[in-house]
Amino acid sequence: MIGLDDRGHGKTDAPADPARLKGWNVFAGDLEPFLESWKAPFVAMGHSRGAVSSLLLACKRPDLVKALVLVDPTILPLAFTWYIYFLKKTGLIRHIPIASRAAKRQAEWPDMQTIRSVYRKKSMFRTWDPECFDGYLEDGTRGNGHGSLRLSCTPAWESRCFSVYPHNLWHFIPKIRQPTLVVYGGRSNTFRKNAVKRLRRQVPHAHFHCFRENGHFVPLEKPVATADVILDFVGSLDF
Repeated sequence: MIGLDDRGHGKTDAPADPARLKGWNVFAGDLEPFLESWKAPFVAMGHSRGAVSSLLLACKRPDLVKALVLVDPTILPLAFTWYIYFLKKTGLIRHIPIASRAAKRQAEWPDMQTIRSVYRKKSMFRTWDPECFDGYLEDGTRGNGHGSLRLSCTPAWESRCFSVYPHNLWHFIPKIRQPTLVVYGGRSNTFRKNAVKRLRRQVPHAHFHCFRENGHFVPLEKPVATADVILDFVGSLDF
C-alpha cells in the first residue's frame, strides 16, 4: 500500500496557493502521475475528500484505476449541491460554517504537547484511536524554524478546499464502472443517508459496509476493523 500527501497537506511541498485553487480536480490531477509512475493497475482508495479524488480519477482513467474504495466520501446530497452552486455564484461560499471555521483555525503552536492537549479535548478527536491521533499530529504539523510548530495545512488553504467543493460531483458518479467498496459511518454528517441511497442506485454493483455507531472519521476511530473490511474486498478482486 502506498499513499500520497494531498497538495497543501502533510509533508508535501507542492504549491498550495488558496487564490489559485479552483476545484478538487487538482487533487485527482496530482494522483494521476503518481499512480502512473508505478506502472501498474491500482485500487484507488481515500477517505473524505481523498475518496472523491480517487473517484474522479477512476472516471477519467479506468485503465489506471481497476477498483475503488471510498471511505466516508464527501458526497453531499443532491439538494445540497444546488445550494453549494448558488453560494459559489453569489460569492457567499466562504461564509459557510465549515469554511469560515477553518479560516479562523489557530495555525501556530508553541510545542507538540500543547497542541496534543488542546486537540484531545475537541469532540472531533475524542473517539479517535490513539495511534491515529498521534499520526495525525505528526504529519499535520511542521517545525517553523523557531522551536514552535505550525499546521501543515494552512487555515486559508483548508478553508478554500471547502469553498470549492465540486457541485457537479453527481455527474461523475454514474460513470463508475470499477469494482467499488463504500465504507461509511452510520452517524456521518458528511456522507448522509440520502446520499448513500442515491449512490446505491447509481452504482448498483458497489459493495457497502456501514459502521453504524461511527461518524465521518470511522477509519480513524476503528482503523483495524476498517482495514479488515477493505482487505477482504481487495482479496476478492481478480485483475
